[in-house]
Amino acid sequence: MTRELITDGPNAGWICWRREPDGRFASLLGDFYFRQGDHGVECRMETDRRHSNGLGYIHGGFIMSFIDMAMFAFIFRQLENSAAVTLSCATDFLSAGIVGKPIEASGEILKETGKMLFVRGLVTQDGVNVASFTGTMRKIPRPARPLGDGASSRPESHQVD
Repeated sequence: MTRELITDGPNAGWICWRREPDGRFASLLGDFYFRQGDHGVECRMETDRRHSNGLGYIHGGFIMSFIDMAMFAFIFRQLENSAAVTLSCATDFLSAGIVGKPIEASGEILKETGKMLFVRGLVTQDGVNVASFTGTMRKIPRPARPLGDGASSRPESHQVD
């Protein structure tokens, strides 16, 4: 995944996380943008037909994937020397998302301990609350990047402290 500061156009000032099409899940979602806002981190993604459900609205699974990416954007600065995994994410859907309009998330770190980060946020679209969420992330040592189709074994189990 590449990280690029956008310098012109409608996303000027935003950082883009982009994964070139490589068959991994994140490359199916599209470009993800984030920046530091006045009240925490702000995130944005464009939506299109591939993000829709059978009723024509934004699919809840896409919204939850967007939320997971947003939670990592919230803790981005805390991960200079480590990686992290999502331990939990509680999502409340508040309204249907409309395909073709960007969705946005804003949020913050509620608490950080030695290895744990607790976050919360809100997904909106055109000023309408689409979902609220809380999450727990755990810092882990940065593993080597898997080669080929993915990891060949499970990571060691770590006790949560």
